[in-house]
Amino acid sequence: MVNLLRKIGIVLIELALIGGLLLYVYQKKNFENIGQMVTAIEQLATGSEASLTVKPQEAVFPVMENQVSRDFNWEYRGVKYSLKEKLFESVYKYYNLQPKAYFYEGEIKANWQDDYYAMFLKANANDDSIAKLALEIQALGKAHKLSDDQIVDLVLAFVQAIKYDDAKAKNILASIGSETVLYPYELLYQQSGVCSDKSLLAIAILRELGYGTAIFAYEQDNHMAIGVQCLKEYSTYGSGYCYSETTSVGNKIGIIPSFDSNSNKTVDAGDLAIFDASQGQQLKLQQLGQVTIYQKTTGKEYAGIIETKKISKEIDILKKNIANSLIDLQAQKKSISNEEKKLSDMKKTLENSNSSADVEKYNKMVGHFNDFLENYKKDVKKYNNSVSLYNKSTARYNVLIKQ
Repeated sequence: MVNLLRKIGIVLIELALIGGLLLYVYQKKNFENIGQMVTAIEQLATGSEASLTVKPQEAVFPVMENQVSRDFNWEYRGVKYSLKEKLFESVYKYYNLQPKAYFYEGEIKANWQDDYYAMFLKANANDDSIAKLALEIQALGKAHKLSDDQIVDLVLAFVQAIKYDDAKAKNILASIGSETVLYPYELLYQQSGVCSDKSLLAIAILRELGYGTAIFAYEQDNHMAIGVQCLKEYSTYGSGYCYSETTSVGNKIGIIPSFDSNSNKTVDAGDLAIFDASQGQQLKLQQLGQVTIYQKTTGKEYAGIIETKKISKEIDILKKNIANSLIDLQAQKKSISNEEKKLSDMKKTLENSNSSADVEKYNKMVGHFNDFLENYKKDVKKYNNSVSLYNKSTARYNVLIKQ
């Protein structure tokens, strides 16, 4: 979702503004400065005008009113965890009205993306909700005798378990509505979001725990993940950060999951099921493409990657083999289905010839039918062997990914 959401967030400001439009906006909105007017004009032009009378970042942090409870449940290493968070509707509305677009004057900065994402990662000084959440997750980990590295895994498992907003993702891909990136507080309040929303929450929590983090943006794939600082020799892309998936459950830090281009989502560790010969496999697996890294910070390093690397090579090989085998299996299944239809048609023709006592035609077709049937049996045997190999690879992958 990263590419389209970021495009939605960019405000294109023209230097030459029509005087009449400036006056109209100034009088209608009672703005106090040019920056506020420029923002409003852009919103009018794109049809995304917000109901604001002041520049969003000038809003005063509210009194905490209308308390709500949000239950979070997730699993890590076979153990179930839960937290009940107290949030406030007034604070949610405050973040809802905070900037979702990148404002600038004159020429846009070369590194504007870092500033853009920084907006969502900077909580108001009066808001300690993410700090409290980080300490609560850490306390849960300590109570279960988890190591520091395992607590990082626990944070990722917490974020991964938050519901993925399929409706929002669909709107973004279809350029429908005015979907925007969520502030971490908004995501906690709504309890659902897309890859960018969940990634920013994960970064906010891990930074509170002192870890270095980064944003991994896959613009061509409309996907975002995070990087957790780790030993450079074990890091993803040699970046000094280990890839961490926030949208799909069970994926390990340091391993880039397969990407299902049908749903535009990465695949859960438990999603690689055995091949169902009756239904086929609906996933269309591929690998994530070119990455751009933003918002690099330094801090504590995640050392759990050392153990993960021992199995990551085998996992990568299995992923590629599974993806290639899946394409081959789907093609084989389609071919066999066509053969079965042809055999059925040939059988009907033979029955008609036999009933009409056309012996010569029947004998001629029987030989052709039998030859075709033998080829069909060979194709089915080959297909079944392919299914067996695929399922063995999938079973091994699922064992490794969950270790």
